Amino acid sequence: MIKNWKTYGVLAAAFFTAAGASAHNGLRSGKIEQQLTSIQSPQDQLVFASYAVQDNSAAGLVKQGRAALEQNKLAEAQQFFDKALALSKSKDNNVKIMIGEAYVSSGVKDLSPAIKLLEEATSKDTKNANAFVLLGDAYLHNKTVDGGRAMASYDKALAADGKFAKAHLRKGQLYVQSRNFTQAKEALDAAVAADPNYAPTYLELAELYYRAEQYPKSSEYIKKYVSMAENTPETRAKYASILYLTKDYTNAMTEIQSVLKSDPNNIAMNRLLAYNYYDTKQYDKALEAITAYFNKYDEAKRIPSDYEYYANILVENKKPQEAVAVIEQGKKLDPKNPLYDDLLAKQYLSLKNYPKAIESYKAKFATTPPNNTDLFYYGYAHELNDDFKTADSVYTIITTKNPTYAYGHFWRARVNYSLDPETKAGLAKPHYEEFIKLTSGDKEKYKKDLITANNYLGYYYYLKKDKANATKHWQEVKALDPANADATNGLNGLKAMK
Repeated sequence: MIKNWKTYGVLAAAFFTAAGASAHNGLRSGKIEQQLTSIQSPQDQLVFASYAVQDNSAAGLVKQGRAALEQNKLAEAQQFFDKALALSKSKDNNVKIMIGEAYVSSGVKDLSPAIKLLEEATSKDTKNANAFVLLGDAYLHNKTVDGGRAMASYDKALAADGKFAKAHLRKGQLYVQSRNFTQAKEALDAAVAADPNYAPTYLELAELYYRAEQYPKSSEYIKKYVSMAENTPETRAKYASILYLTKDYTNAMTEIQSVLKSDPNNIAMNRLLAYNYYDTKQYDKALEAITAYFNKYDEAKRIPSDYEYYANILVENKKPQEAVAVIEQGKKLDPKNPLYDDLLAKQYLSLKNYPKAIESYKAKFATTPPNNTDLFYYGYAHELNDDFKTADSVYTIITTKNPTYAYGHFWRARVNYSLDPETKAGLAKPHYEEFIKLTSGDKEKYKKDLITANNYLGYYYYLKKDKANATKHWQEVKALDPANADATNGLNGLKAMK
C-alpha cells in the first residue's frame, strides 16, 4: 500500500510525531523552564534556576553545551559537558540529567552519551520520574532504536510517580508508533486523568482519533488543545491542519490565512493553502499557491503529496503534459517511491499513452506488490492498448484471488468479447454467467452491467438457435430496462426464427 503522504505530511508538520523530539518539552517555553523539567525536587529547581540565571558553574556550562549541540558541534558540546561534570566530580545527578536532556532535545542521532549518563542518574535516584522519561526518549530516538527499553523506562517513571502525565503520554505515543491503538488510548486517557491540564495529551488524542477516522472526536480534542495551549502561530497551524484533515475547509482556510499573516514562511500553511484551494475546486488559486510554494521551498522541504497535488492542479488547469513533468521531477528525487509511478501511470492513461502507462505500472510493481485496484488499471491499460490476452491474464489474477468479486468476472467477459467479437466461440459466456450469478441479489445496484451481460447471453443463444435461453436473457433485460432496443430487437428476431 502506498503511504498516505498527504496525511503524513500534514500531521508531520502539525503534530508532535509519536514520542517525537518536538514533544520532549511539551508546551513549556523558555530555556530555563525546559531545563527545570530535568530536576525533580523544588529545592534542586531553585538551585539550578540560580545557576542558569548566572550562566556559570555546571548549569551554565551545560547550557553552552546544549547550544553547541543544536549547531551540531558535537566535540565542542562534549568539552562543555566534561567541564560541567568535572566541577561536581561526576557526582551531581542533576548535572547528568541536564546533560542527558540537552542531548535528547537537540535532535542528534547518537544518544549513547545521554543514555550512559541517564542510566547512572536513575540508578542512584529511582524516584526521579522525569529522568526515566528522558532515558526512555533517549532509547527511542537513538540511532539504534530500542522501543522495549524505552517502554520499560516510561514504566519506571510511572512507578516513581503514577500521576506523571508526560510518562503516560510517552507510553501512548509509543503504542501509536507500534499501531497498538487500544493500549495507546488507555495510556492517553491515563495521562488526562493524571493531569487534565497537560495540553500535549489532547494533541495526541486528536491525532489518534484522526487515524481512526473519528473526525468529530479528533476535532473536539484539537479544539481542547488550542484552548489550553499558547496562542502562537505554531499552535494555530496545528489547529488549521486538523481542520483541513477533517475536511472543514472553510474554517481551515480562515486559520491558514491567519497564520500566514503572522508567519508567512510557515511551510505547512503554505502547503495547505494550495491543498485547500484544490480540494474546494478553486483551481486557478490552487495553481497560484502551489507555484509559489514550489518556488519558495526546494525539494528538501517537499513531500510526495506536494508533487501529487501540483500534478492534479495542473490537470485541472488543462496542463496535463506539465503535470507529467512535475511527477517526473519528484520521481528523480525518490525513484523507488511507488507513488510517482502510480501517478505517472494514471496521467498517461488520461493522455491515452497506454504503452507509457503500462511501463509505469511495471515500474511500480517492481517496488510494491499490486493490489486489486492496481491490477484493474494495469489490465485496463492493456485492454485500451488492444492487448486483450494480456488484459485477460491480469484480470484472471483478480478473480483467482477474489473469486466472489463480481466485477473481476465482468472485466474478463469484456476482454473475451473483444477477443471474440462475432461471438462465434462464446469466450465471454462463462464470465458473464458468473457475473450474473454473483450479482443476482442486488439487481438494481448492478443494473447497467446486468443489461450488458444478459444482452450478450441472449445474442449468444440466438446464434445457437436456443430460443428458450435467448428468450430468458432478453426478458431479463426488459425487466431491468423495458425500453431496451437490443432486447426488443432480439425478441422480435426470435419470433421470426424457425
